[in-house]
Amino acid sequence: MSKNSRIEEEVSKVAESFLEQPHLRLLGRENCVYPLQLVEVEMKTVVRSQMDVLMKMILKILELLEVKQASEISELLAVEVIFVEHMLELMKKNKMIKRIETTYRLTSSGLEQLKQGTFAHDLMEEQVKLSYSPYHKEVMKREYGQNVLDEDNEILDIPFDNQSDIMELHDSHVRQLIEDSGYEFLVENGQKLIEEIDSIEVKETLRVVCFEFHLHDQTEDTVFIRVWNTWTGQFDVKFEDELNQKKARKLREKYLK
Repeated sequence: MSKNSRIEEEVSKVAESFLEQPHLRLLGRENCVYPLQLVEVEMKTVVRSQMDVLMKMILKILELLEVKQASEISELLAVEVIFVEHMLELMKKNKMIKRIETTYRLTSSGLEQLKQGTFAHDLMEEQVKLSYSPYHKEVMKREYGQNVLDEDNEILDIPFDNQSDIMELHDSHVRQLIEDSGYEFLVENGQKLIEEIDSIEVKETLRVVCFEFHLHDQTEDTVFIRVWNTWTGQFDVKFEDELNQKKARKLREKYLK
């Protein structure tokens, strides 16, 4: 099936919803496209979980006392030395404690984690994919049940200003986009946090088709625009608001002279 045939088939499906409403009259329609950036973000994440009771007790001991050997903690807590040694190694690896000469000392990170009662696991390198619209300035979640239509050059771009390329965004904005994308932050052993954004790369820019319907509400005698976004599989309120402000009056003059 050609692109034009697919577009006409999809338009007909959406138009049927208007025809079911007797007070609405479909005056006309146009097709337009908007750019959608398919983005790959490389980042470092860390999982924070509730601190183990043994870890918390060891940190409190190191905060109050000078400890040189694991056996000293073992005797105080009545816990096998092997468990204490394992926990000390884990905390050293995660930079929660350090050895100064012969004595174990808390680091600022260890003290902070003790105060919060959480344990920060090892950093992990991760990759997340986003579909970002420079016009909406947000991630566009794809409706996989819909036929997503992209167009090369036959349909005009939507002429909007104030677009914001993802490469121009601050890291804090990119972090918010990742949260909005549905990325899973709750994991089995705690909550995942983004520690660092390493790189952002636009892999591809699609030209996603939208259907612009021109409608006449015969009850209210108003002409207005509805826009169907084929990526999200929904009517696009942001596009509609701007197009109605720019074009609704001209459309009334065009159709209802």
